Amino acid sequence: MARIALWTFDETPGSTTGADSETGDDAAQDATFENGATTTGSGAGVFDGSNDYAEIPYDPSFDLDTGSVVITFTQESASVGDNPWGTNAAQTLFSRDSSGFDGGGHLTIYVKSDGSVAVRHQTPDSSIFFQGGHVTLGEPLTVIYTWGPTGSQLVVDGEIVDTGSQALTMAGNSEPIVIGATQAQSGDGTADSLSGFFDGTIDGVAIYDENVHVDTIPCFTNGTLILTPGGEVPVENLCVGDWVCTIGGTARKIRWIGSQRVFFGKASGGTDNLRPVRISAGALGSDLPKRDLLVSRHHRMLVSSRIAKRMFDSSKVLVAAIRLTVLPGIFIDENIREIEYFHVMFDHHEVILAEAAPTESFYTGPESLKMVSADARREILTLFPELMSNTYAEPTAQPVPLGRLQKQLVARHLKNKKPVFERLGTDIWTVLHQSGSSGMQS
Repeated sequence: MARIALWTFDETPGSTTGADSETGDDAAQDATFENGATTTGSGAGVFDGSNDYAEIPYDPSFDLDTGSVVITFTQESASVGDNPWGTNAAQTLFSRDSSGFDGGGHLTIYVKSDGSVAVRHQTPDSSIFFQGGHVTLGEPLTVIYTWGPTGSQLVVDGEIVDTGSQALTMAGNSEPIVIGATQAQSGDGTADSLSGFFDGTIDGVAIYDENVHVDTIPCFTNGTLILTPGGEVPVENLCVGDWVCTIGGTARKIRWIGSQRVFFGKASGGTDNLRPVRISAGALGSDLPKRDLLVSRHHRMLVSSRIAKRMFDSSKVLVAAIRLTVLPGIFIDENIREIEYFHVMFDHHEVILAEAAPTESFYTGPESLKMVSADARREILTLFPELMSNTYAEPTAQPVPLGRLQKQLVARHLKNKKPVFERLGTDIWTVLHQSGSSGMQS
C-alpha cells in the first residue's frame, strides 16, 4: 500500500506551513495554515471553529480512481448542522469540493450534530452519502474512508459503519484540499467560500492510492507452518519468546502475538474485505509455497526476480498478496466460513518463512496500529514506546514499492510468464531447508 501524502502538524506553534512528511512519492504537497490555524507543538493541528483552516493546493496526484483518506482527530464542541454546506454547515474534517458537480470526484468528510461521521462523495450528476459511528467530544477518533471501482467503505474507530457498491473516484476536478472546513460552495479550483469550521485538534491526515481496510494488518491464518530452528510449527502454537528463522540467516525472538477470529456468511462474490488470499502450492514459483498458504489481503510476500532488479535496483521487494491475485493459482478464497488471523511481531520488521515461502512479519505502521484492538495497541506500545512518536518510522525488512509500481511489477511477470519468486544464487531459505534449520544464529 502506498501513502502519497501525510500531514502530522509537527511544526512549532505559529508556523504558517504544515509539511507533507510523505516523501516516498517524490512530491511535497504542503499545507498552508490560514486565519490563525496553528499547531500544538506536539503533533496536532489546532482549529478553533471560527474561520481557521489549512489548505493544500491542487495536485494531480490526488486524482485517484482508488484511494483512502485516514484522519485522526479530537472534536471539542458539537456540530450545529448536518450538511456540508451553508451558514450552519456541519464541522468538517476534509474537503476537496466546490459548488455543483463538475466532473465528479468531490469529496467532503464531516461530523453531524448527532456525533455521527458522514461523507459526501459526488459523481458527475449525483451525491452519494455515507454515515455512521459516533464522536465523543474530547476523545480522539480515527476515520478511514475508502473508494474505488468496486465501491466505498467508511470505517470509524476500527469498525466498518457504512458501505456502498457504486464506483467512485476523486478525479474529475481541480479543487484544492481544505482541512478543517468545507468548500462545498466555493468556485472551481479555489477555496473562496468556506463554512463548517472544525473546533478541535487534528493529529494527522493521510491519503493513500489504495484502499485501507480493517484487513490492512498483515496476518497469517491458523494452520500456517512457520519455520523455526526446531522445524516448522503451526502459527497458532507459537508463543512470545519462541525463536523463528528469518531469511537473513538469523533466528529472531517473538515479542508479541495477536489474533482475531472472523466468521463469514454465504460466499459473497469476493466483496467481503476480510476474506483471505489463497496462494496455491507452487504458485509463486520455485515450488513455493510448499502447501497452500492463506494470508490477509495486504500481507506482503517477497518477490525475488530479475524483473524486480530491473525496476527497483533490488531483486527482492515486498508486494501485497492482493496484488498477486492476477496470477494463476492466487485468488481470494470465497469458500472460507471461519478463520483466525494471527499477527507475529519481532523487535524489527522481518522476512520469515511460511509454508517455506518468504513473507513479512507484523509491520508496525501507523495504520496497522489503528486497526488492532485498544488492548492490543496498549500491549504493543508498552513494548515499543517509540511507536507513539509521530516522527518514528520503522524501516521495512525489504523495499516496498508504491502501489501502482507493485501492480506494474506483477503485470510484467504475468506478461512475460515469469514466476514472482526465482532462486537467484544461493538463497538463505534454500540453505535453511537443506540443513534442517540447524546452525541458525540468534
